[in-house]
Amino acid sequence: MHITLNLVQTIGLAIISLLVGKWLTSNISKLEEYSLPPAIVGGLAFALVNMVLRLTGLVTIELDTSLTMFFMVIYFTTIGFDASLKALSRAKQVVGRFLLLAVLAIFVQNILALILSKFFNIPGPVALLLGSPALVGGPGTAAAVSPSIAELGYTNASSVGVIAATLGIVLGSISGGPVAAAAVKKYDLSAANDRSSAMTMGNHPRQGRKKPLTGQRIALMVYLIFLVIFAGSYLTQIINASVSHFVDGISFPVYIGPMIVAAVVRNISDARPDPIVDDQAVAVTSDISLNLFLSLTMISLELWTIIDMALPMMAIIALEALATILFARFIVFKVMGQNYDAAVMTAGFLGFGMGSSSNAMACMRQITHEYGPSPLAFLAVSIVGTLFIDFINIFVIYGFIQWAA
Repeated sequence: MHITLNLVQTIGLAIISLLVGKWLTSNISKLEEYSLPPAIVGGLAFALVNMVLRLTGLVTIELDTSLTMFFMVIYFTTIGFDASLKALSRAKQVVGRFLLLAVLAIFVQNILALILSKFFNIPGPVALLLGSPALVGGPGTAAAVSPSIAELGYTNASSVGVIAATLGIVLGSISGGPVAAAAVKKYDLSAANDRSSAMTMGNHPRQGRKKPLTGQRIALMVYLIFLVIFAGSYLTQIINASVSHFVDGISFPVYIGPMIVAAVVRNISDARPDPIVDDQAVAVTSDISLNLFLSLTMISLELWTIIDMALPMMAIIALEALATILFARFIVFKVMGQNYDAAVMTAGFLGFGMGSSSNAMACMRQITHEYGPSPLAFLAVSIVGTLFIDFINIFVIYGFIQWAA
Protein backbone atom coordinates (compact mmCIF):
# COMPACT_ATOMS: atom_id res chain seq x y z
CA MET A 1 0.00 0.00 0.00
CA HIS A 2 1.25 3.49 -0.88
CA ILE A 3 0.19 6.56 1.10
CA THR A 4 0.84 10.12 -0.13
CA LEU A 5 0.52 13.01 2.30
CA ASN A 6 0.19 16.57 1.01
CA LEU A 7 1.82 19.64 2.60
CA VAL A 8 -0.91 20.24 5.20
CA GLN A 9 -1.11 16.56 6.14
CA THR A 10 2.67 16.33 6.48
CA ILE A 11 2.70 19.32 8.85
CA GLY A 12 -0.03 17.60 10.86
CA LEU A 13 2.03 14.42 11.05
CA ALA A 14 5.08 16.43 12.17
CA ILE A 15 3.07 18.02 15.00
CA ILE A 16 1.65 14.63 16.03
CA SER A 17 5.21 13.24 16.21
CA LEU A 18 6.26 16.26 18.27
CA LEU A 19 3.40 15.70 20.74
CA VAL A 20 4.27 12.00 20.94
CA GLY A 21 7.86 13.01 21.67
CA LYS A 22 6.70 15.34 24.46
CA TRP A 23 4.66 12.51 25.98
CA LEU A 24 7.55 10.05 25.75
CA THR A 25 10.09 12.45 27.29
CA SER A 26 7.75 13.30 30.15
CA ASN A 27 7.02 9.63 30.91
CA ILE A 28 10.43 8.03 30.34
CA SER A 29 12.89 9.44 32.85
CA LYS A 30 16.03 8.53 30.87
CA LEU A 31 14.89 10.57 27.87
CA GLU A 32 14.35 13.61 30.08
CA GLU A 33 17.66 12.99 31.88
CA TYR A 34 19.55 13.08 28.57
CA SER A 35 17.74 16.30 27.55
CA LEU A 36 16.66 14.76 24.25
CA PRO A 37 14.42 17.20 22.33
CA PRO A 38 10.82 15.92 21.98
CA ALA A 39 10.98 16.62 18.22
CA ILE A 40 13.90 14.19 17.97
CA VAL A 41 12.27 11.52 20.12
CA GLY A 42 8.87 11.59 18.43
CA GLY A 43 10.28 11.99 14.93
CA LEU A 44 12.71 9.12 15.42
CA ALA A 45 9.90 6.91 16.71
CA PHE A 46 7.95 7.58 13.50
CA ALA A 47 11.05 7.08 11.34
CA LEU A 48 11.66 3.66 12.94
CA VAL A 49 8.04 2.62 12.38
CA ASN A 50 8.22 3.91 8.80
CA MET A 51 11.39 1.89 8.19
CA VAL A 52 9.77 -1.33 9.45
CA LEU A 53 6.67 -0.76 7.31
CA ARG A 54 8.78 -0.12 4.24
CA LEU A 55 11.21 -3.03 4.70
CA THR A 56 8.36 -5.48 5.31
CA GLY A 57 6.58 -4.21 2.18
CA LEU A 58 3.39 -3.33 4.07
CA VAL A 59 3.25 0.44 3.51
CA THR A 60 5.30 3.12 1.80
CA ILE A 61 4.65 6.70 2.86
CA GLU A 62 5.42 9.73 0.69
CA LEU A 63 5.68 13.06 2.48
CA ASP A 64 5.70 16.67 1.28
CA THR A 65 8.42 18.28 3.41
CA SER A 66 8.88 21.38 1.26
CA LEU A 67 8.31 23.65 4.30
CA THR A 68 11.36 22.22 6.08
CA MET A 69 13.62 24.83 4.48
CA PHE A 70 11.20 27.61 5.44
CA PHE A 71 11.29 26.76 9.15
CA MET A 72 15.03 26.17 8.99
CA VAL A 73 15.66 29.69 7.66
CA ILE A 74 13.46 31.19 10.40
CA TYR A 75 15.36 29.27 13.07
CA PHE A 76 18.82 30.26 11.87
CA THR A 77 17.71 33.87 11.54
CA THR A 78 16.82 33.81 15.24
CA ILE A 79 20.33 32.46 15.90
CA GLY A 80 21.64 35.62 14.22
CA PHE A 81 19.59 37.76 16.63
CA ASP A 82 21.51 36.11 19.47
CA ALA A 83 24.92 37.38 18.28
CA SER A 84 25.16 40.24 20.75
CA LEU A 85 28.56 41.89 21.10
CA LYS A 86 27.23 43.64 24.21
CA ALA A 87 26.75 40.25 25.86
CA LEU A 88 30.24 39.19 24.78
CA SER A 89 31.75 42.26 26.44
CA ARG A 90 30.71 40.98 29.86
CA ALA A 91 33.58 38.90 31.22
CA LYS A 92 35.11 39.20 27.74
CA GLN A 93 38.46 37.64 28.60
CA VAL A 94 36.95 34.44 29.97
CA VAL A 95 34.30 34.30 27.25
CA GLY A 96 36.90 35.02 24.55
CA ARG A 97 39.13 32.16 25.70
CA PHE A 98 36.21 29.78 25.94
CA LEU A 99 35.01 30.78 22.48
CA LEU A 100 38.46 30.15 20.98
CA LEU A 101 38.52 26.69 22.55
CA ALA A 102 35.08 25.94 21.15
CA VAL A 103 36.18 27.01 17.66
CA LEU A 104 39.31 24.85 17.99
CA ALA A 105 37.06 21.92 18.93
CA ILE A 106 35.12 22.43 15.68
CA PHE A 107 38.32 21.98 13.69
CA VAL A 108 39.41 18.98 15.78
CA GLN A 109 36.07 17.21 15.30
CA ASN A 110 35.96 17.82 11.54
CA ILE A 111 39.57 16.89 10.86
CA LEU A 112 39.20 13.73 12.95
CA ALA A 113 36.01 12.81 11.08
CA LEU A 114 37.77 13.13 7.73
CA ILE A 115 40.77 11.10 8.94
CA LEU A 116 38.55 8.32 10.34
CA SER A 117 36.54 8.21 7.12
CA LYS A 118 39.60 6.73 5.39
CA PHE A 119 39.70 3.81 7.82
CA PHE A 120 35.98 3.10 7.72
CA ASN A 121 35.58 3.58 3.96
CA ILE A 122 33.00 6.35 4.32
CA PRO A 123 33.00 9.22 1.80
CA GLY A 124 34.56 12.38 3.24
CA PRO A 125 31.49 14.65 2.91
CA VAL A 126 29.28 12.06 4.64
CA ALA A 127 31.87 11.51 7.39
CA LEU A 128 32.01 15.27 7.90
CA LEU A 129 28.40 15.07 9.13
CA LEU A 130 29.76 13.01 12.03
CA GLY A 131 31.98 15.92 13.06
CA SER A 132 30.99 19.41 14.17
CA PRO A 133 27.67 19.55 12.25
CA ALA A 134 26.32 16.79 14.51
CA LEU A 135 28.38 17.33 17.67
CA VAL A 136 29.05 21.04 18.30
CA GLY A 137 26.14 21.89 16.00
CA GLY A 138 23.54 19.41 17.23
CA PRO A 139 20.42 18.20 15.39
CA GLY A 140 19.48 21.64 14.01
CA THR A 141 22.83 22.29 12.35
CA ALA A 142 23.17 18.68 11.16
CA ALA A 143 19.75 18.83 9.51
CA ALA A 144 20.54 22.21 7.97
CA VAL A 145 23.89 21.14 6.52
CA SER A 146 22.69 17.77 5.23
CA PRO A 147 21.00 19.10 2.05
CA SER A 148 24.33 20.57 0.89
CA ILE A 149 25.93 17.13 1.33
CA ALA A 150 22.97 15.48 -0.41
CA GLU A 151 23.48 17.79 -3.40
CA LEU A 152 26.92 16.20 -3.83
CA GLY A 153 25.18 12.87 -4.50
CA TYR A 154 24.92 11.42 -0.99
CA THR A 155 21.19 10.94 -0.61
CA ASN A 156 21.43 9.47 2.89
CA ALA A 157 23.05 12.62 4.28
CA SER A 158 20.05 13.80 6.31
CA SER A 159 19.65 10.46 8.06
CA VAL A 160 23.37 10.25 8.84
CA GLY A 161 23.58 13.78 10.24
CA VAL A 162 20.51 13.70 12.48
CA ILE A 163 21.17 10.20 13.84
CA ALA A 164 24.76 11.20 14.60
CA ALA A 165 23.54 14.32 16.42
CA THR A 166 21.11 12.23 18.47
CA LEU A 167 23.91 9.86 19.51
CA GLY A 168 26.02 12.90 20.37
CA ILE A 169 23.32 14.30 22.69
CA VAL A 170 23.24 11.02 24.62
CA LEU A 171 27.04 10.80 24.90
CA GLY A 172 27.33 14.46 25.90
CA SER A 173 24.68 14.06 28.58
CA ILE A 174 26.36 10.96 30.00
CA SER A 175 29.91 12.34 30.01
CA GLY A 176 29.57 16.02 30.98
CA GLY A 177 28.82 15.63 34.67
CA PRO A 178 31.16 12.69 35.46
CA VAL A 179 34.18 14.19 33.66
CA ALA A 180 33.82 17.51 35.47
CA ALA A 181 33.14 15.79 38.80
CA ALA A 182 36.34 13.77 38.41
CA ALA A 183 38.32 17.02 38.00
CA VAL A 184 36.58 18.57 41.02
CA LYS A 185 37.46 15.59 43.20
CA LYS A 186 41.03 15.25 41.93
CA TYR A 187 41.90 18.86 42.69
CA ASP A 188 39.57 19.18 45.71
CA LEU A 189 37.62 22.05 44.16
CA SER A 190 34.35 23.65 45.20
CA ALA A 191 32.60 26.99 45.08
CA ALA A 192 33.51 27.48 48.73
CA ASN A 193 37.28 27.11 48.44
CA ASP A 194 37.76 28.56 44.98
CA ARG A 195 38.36 32.22 44.23
CA SER A 196 35.10 34.06 43.81
CA SER A 197 34.31 34.93 40.22
CA ALA A 198 32.84 38.22 41.42
CA MET A 199 29.88 37.66 39.14
CA THR A 200 26.32 38.20 40.29
CA MET A 201 24.44 37.77 37.04
CA GLY A 202 22.10 34.85 36.38
CA ASN A 203 22.59 31.78 34.31
CA HIS A 204 21.74 33.20 30.93
CA PRO A 205 22.43 36.50 29.22
CA ARG A 206 18.76 36.88 28.37
CA GLN A 207 17.74 36.85 32.01
CA GLY A 208 16.43 40.01 33.53
CA ARG A 209 13.16 41.68 34.33
CA LYS A 210 10.58 40.14 32.05
CA LYS A 211 7.43 41.82 30.82
CA PRO A 212 4.27 39.82 30.12
CA LEU A 213 4.60 38.18 26.72
CA THR A 214 1.72 39.16 24.41
CA GLY A 215 0.60 38.14 20.96
CA GLN A 216 1.40 41.61 19.68
CA ARG A 217 5.02 41.35 20.86
CA ILE A 218 5.43 37.97 19.16
CA ALA A 219 3.78 39.25 15.98
CA LEU A 220 6.11 42.28 15.77
CA MET A 221 9.17 40.03 16.06
CA VAL A 222 7.80 37.62 13.46
CA TYR A 223 7.35 40.56 11.08
CA LEU A 224 10.90 41.73 11.82
CA ILE A 225 12.25 38.21 11.25
CA PHE A 226 10.53 38.00 7.86
CA LEU A 227 11.89 41.41 6.86
CA VAL A 228 15.38 40.28 7.89
CA ILE A 229 14.97 37.08 5.86
CA PHE A 230 13.81 39.15 2.88
CA ALA A 231 16.88 41.43 3.05
CA GLY A 232 19.20 38.58 3.99
CA SER A 233 18.22 36.46 1.02
CA TYR A 234 19.66 39.13 -1.27
CA LEU A 235 22.80 39.28 0.86
CA THR A 236 23.23 35.52 0.41
CA GLN A 237 23.01 36.00 -3.36
CA ILE A 238 25.61 38.79 -3.21
CA ILE A 239 27.94 36.67 -1.05
CA ASN A 240 27.64 33.65 -3.33
CA ALA A 241 28.14 35.75 -6.47
CA SER A 242 31.21 37.42 -4.95
CA VAL A 243 32.76 34.18 -3.72
CA SER A 244 32.21 32.46 -7.09
CA HIS A 245 34.54 34.98 -8.72
CA PHE A 246 37.39 33.61 -6.61
CA VAL A 247 36.50 29.95 -5.98
CA ASP A 248 34.30 27.78 -8.17
CA GLY A 249 31.67 25.55 -6.63
CA ILE A 250 31.22 27.31 -3.30
CA SER A 251 27.64 28.17 -2.47
CA PHE A 252 26.45 29.15 0.99
CA PRO A 253 22.90 28.19 2.04
CA VAL A 254 20.12 30.75 1.93
CA TYR A 255 20.07 31.34 5.69
CA ILE A 256 23.63 32.73 5.83
CA GLY A 257 22.51 36.20 4.69
CA PRO A 258 19.57 36.40 7.12
CA MET A 259 21.85 35.32 9.99
CA ILE A 260 24.28 38.15 9.20
CA VAL A 261 21.52 40.76 8.80
CA ALA A 262 19.92 39.59 12.06
CA ALA A 263 23.27 39.96 13.86
CA VAL A 264 23.62 43.51 12.53
CA VAL A 265 20.06 44.38 13.59
CA ARG A 266 20.68 42.90 17.04
CA ASN A 267 23.76 45.01 17.68
CA ILE A 268 22.05 48.17 16.38
CA SER A 269 19.22 47.35 18.77
CA ASP A 270 21.65 46.93 21.67
CA ALA A 271 23.06 50.42 20.99
CA ARG A 272 19.62 52.04 21.21
CA PRO A 273 18.07 53.27 24.47
CA ASP A 274 14.84 51.59 23.34
CA PRO A 275 15.84 48.16 21.86
CA ILE A 276 13.92 46.91 18.85
CA VAL A 277 14.79 43.23 19.34
CA ASP A 278 12.49 41.54 21.86
CA ASP A 279 14.46 38.56 23.22
CA GLN A 280 11.45 36.82 24.77
CA ALA A 281 9.42 37.01 21.57
CA VAL A 282 12.39 35.91 19.45
CA ALA A 283 12.93 32.95 21.78
CA VAL A 284 9.32 31.82 21.30
CA THR A 285 9.62 32.07 17.51
CA SER A 286 12.94 30.25 17.64
CA ASP A 287 11.49 27.38 19.68
CA ILE A 288 8.47 26.96 17.40
CA SER A 289 10.49 27.07 14.18
CA LEU A 290 13.15 24.70 15.53
CA ASN A 291 10.57 22.17 16.70
CA LEU A 292 8.76 22.19 13.35
CA PHE A 293 12.04 22.11 11.41
CA LEU A 294 13.33 19.14 13.42
CA SER A 295 9.99 17.32 13.36
CA LEU A 296 9.74 17.60 9.57
CA THR A 297 13.36 16.49 9.22
CA MET A 298 12.95 13.53 11.55
CA ILE A 299 9.75 12.12 10.04
CA SER A 300 11.36 12.26 6.59
CA LEU A 301 14.45 10.27 7.66
CA GLU A 302 15.07 7.26 5.43
CA LEU A 303 16.74 5.06 8.03
CA TRP A 304 16.85 2.07 5.70
CA THR A 305 19.47 3.90 3.64
CA ILE A 306 22.04 3.88 6.47
CA ILE A 307 21.68 0.32 7.80
CA ASP A 308 24.86 -0.80 6.02
CA MET A 309 26.93 1.96 7.64
CA ALA A 310 25.41 1.89 11.12
CA LEU A 311 28.41 0.23 12.79
CA PRO A 312 31.04 2.50 11.14
CA MET A 313 28.91 5.52 12.14
CA MET A 314 28.74 4.45 15.75
CA ALA A 315 32.48 3.71 15.81
CA ILE A 316 33.34 7.16 14.44
CA ILE A 317 30.94 8.92 16.80
CA ALA A 318 32.42 6.99 19.74
CA LEU A 319 35.96 8.01 18.76
CA GLU A 320 34.84 11.60 18.20
CA ALA A 321 33.22 11.59 21.64
CA LEU A 322 36.42 10.24 23.22
CA ALA A 323 38.49 12.95 21.53
CA THR A 324 36.04 15.64 22.70
CA ILE A 325 36.14 14.33 26.27
CA LEU A 326 39.96 14.36 26.29
CA PHE A 327 39.97 17.84 24.76
CA ALA A 328 37.57 19.10 27.44
CA ARG A 329 39.32 17.46 30.38
CA PHE A 330 42.93 18.24 29.52
CA ILE A 331 42.72 21.40 27.40
CA VAL A 332 39.52 23.25 28.29
CA PHE A 333 39.92 22.63 32.02
CA LYS A 334 43.58 23.72 32.00
CA VAL A 335 43.24 26.76 29.74
CA MET A 336 40.21 28.07 31.63
CA GLY A 337 42.18 28.14 34.88
CA GLN A 338 42.07 24.64 36.37
CA ASN A 339 39.75 25.90 39.14
CA TYR A 340 36.13 25.27 40.09
CA ASP A 341 34.73 27.60 37.41
CA ALA A 342 36.89 25.78 34.86
CA ALA A 343 35.52 22.41 35.99
CA VAL A 344 31.93 23.59 35.59
CA MET A 345 32.80 25.06 32.17
CA THR A 346 34.26 21.66 31.23
CA ALA A 347 30.88 20.07 31.94
CA GLY A 348 29.15 22.73 29.87
CA PHE A 349 31.65 22.34 27.05
CA LEU A 350 30.89 18.62 26.80
CA GLY A 351 27.17 19.38 26.88
CA PHE A 352 27.13 21.63 23.82
CA GLY A 353 30.27 20.10 22.27
CA MET A 354 28.33 16.86 21.80
CA GLY A 355 24.75 17.99 21.84
CA SER A 356 23.07 21.29 22.56
CA SER A 357 23.00 24.30 24.87
CA SER A 358 20.24 22.67 26.94
CA ASN A 359 22.56 19.70 27.43
CA ALA A 360 25.26 22.11 28.57
CA MET A 361 22.97 23.70 31.17
CA ALA A 362 21.90 20.26 32.41
CA CYS A 363 25.51 19.05 32.74
CA MET A 364 26.55 22.18 34.64
CA ARG A 365 23.55 21.93 36.96
CA GLN A 366 24.67 18.41 37.90
CA ILE A 367 27.96 19.84 39.18
CA THR A 368 26.70 23.04 40.79
CA HIS A 369 23.89 21.21 42.56
CA GLU A 370 26.49 19.14 44.43
CA TYR A 371 29.47 21.49 44.74
CA GLY A 372 28.04 25.01 44.68
CA PRO A 373 27.21 27.81 42.20
CA SER A 374 29.41 29.08 39.38
CA PRO A 375 27.83 32.18 37.78
CA LEU A 376 30.92 32.81 35.64
CA ALA A 377 30.75 29.34 34.10
CA PHE A 378 27.05 29.69 33.29
CA LEU A 379 27.65 33.09 31.74
CA ALA A 380 30.56 31.94 29.55
CA VAL A 381 28.86 28.75 28.39
CA SER A 382 25.55 30.53 27.76
CA ILE A 383 27.14 33.22 25.60
CA VAL A 384 29.37 30.84 23.64
CA GLY A 385 27.02 27.87 23.44
CA THR A 386 23.79 29.71 22.65
CA LEU A 387 24.94 32.92 20.96
CA PHE A 388 28.13 32.52 18.96
CA ILE A 389 29.24 28.96 18.31
CA ASP A 390 26.42 28.00 15.91
CA PHE A 391 27.07 31.18 13.94
CA ILE A 392 30.79 30.39 13.57
CA ASN A 393 30.26 26.65 13.10
CA ILE A 394 28.17 27.11 9.96
CA PHE A 395 30.91 29.05 8.16
CA VAL A 396 33.62 26.58 9.20
CA ILE A 397 31.52 23.61 8.11
CA TYR A 398 31.02 24.95 4.60
CA GLY A 399 34.75 25.50 4.29
CA PHE A 400 35.28 21.84 5.20
CA ILE A 401 32.57 20.71 2.77
CA GLN A 402 34.46 22.37 -0.10
CA TRP A 403 37.67 20.74 1.10
CA ALA A 404 36.11 17.26 1.45
CA ALA A 405 34.09 17.33 -1.79
